[in-house]
Amino acid sequence: MKALKVLNTIALAIPLSLGLLGFINETFFIYGLISTMATGFIQLMTGLFFWHEYPKSIAIKVYFFLVAVFFLLLSTNITSDWHWYMPPALCLYLSVLIYTKKEAS
Repeated sequence: MKALKVLNTIALAIPLSLGLLGFINETFFIYGLISTMATGFIQLMTGLFFWHEYPKSIAIKVYFFLVAVFFLLLSTNITSDWHWYMPPALCLYLSVLIYTKKEAS
């Protein structure tokens, strides 16, 4: 579980740190935006590891259902822009799952 927390922290720190460096050099803003794709991939892998460790957790199944809904909305080219709020919400949801999960003794 500690490895999941470290992996999630790294995934969140990459775009945040690059975004903060953007105040020094504007090019880092672009790198920060591009790195959000890596963050999404790392978070997806973290979710898979979490699911492997806690396969009966309903919360992680909800996370993967919402990820599937997001990609379904992307692939159908729905003109509404509200689905762009889903990636940050999913990132926050997975982080809350990871950091609040009690480890079995």
